[in-house]
Amino acid sequence: MKQYLGRVSENKLLWADAQQISFDAPDLARAMRPGQFALVRDPASFDPYLRRVAWLYALDGARVLFTLSARDPLVARTRVGDELDLLAPFGRAIELDPNARRIVLLGEGARVARLIALAHHASAQGREVVLAHSTRDEMFPAHLLAPEIELRADATDAELLTWADAIVASGSHDYYRALADAVRATRYRSEPGFARVLIEVAMPCGTGACYACALDTVRGIRRPCVDGPLFDLTQLEFAL
Repeated sequence: MKQYLGRVSENKLLWADAQQISFDAPDLARAMRPGQFALVRDPASFDPYLRRVAWLYALDGARVLFTLSARDPLVARTRVGDELDLLAPFGRAIELDPNARRIVLLGEGARVARLIALAHHASAQGREVVLAHSTRDEMFPAHLLAPEIELRADATDAELLTWADAIVASGSHDYYRALADAVRATRYRSEPGFARVLIEVAMPCGTGACYACALDTVRGIRRPCVDGPLFDLTQLEFAL
């Protein structure tokens, strides 16, 4: 993890409740990987006091694109040209099994934006990628995806779960409980390594020292900011 002062090159509504904030920062771009995040604050103000979690959305050469909630007060007042203080990268990058050729990515609401970098990365590796989006509102815009990536309404049905070699999901705890039930019903057991999920909790320090992000797992308490944010579905106490 390093500290960066990044000048904002773009700050716009991506879609729905997801705001995209971009930086021209080649060193940061080289450091970030799918599944990781940055902790961001305004160096000129203590309002908001705590750093915000900015999830990697895309890498475009020397540009790094993150997403936050469009309602966050930090992005609401940030303008192009402003400098923000970023600590990054945090979290473990998502690594896919080399033998997993068919990847299903499941996203709930605006949380689907956290899977887009992984979707493009997996597609560039020659894997078949299906992005299934569960939402009551507007679907993720298909034109923002590479043409090789198939976009579906959320379909955790037997056909899709049987087809997949690996699943990565981004959603709420209730969404993950439903996914665990669907996997067990379709595949008779939830095999370790098959379905992994991004955990969304407050991560104010990024080092695990504050334990604000403490998560109960079958292996004891884990801290998503350093041990995650990706966890195997079979390890989560609330999904068993």
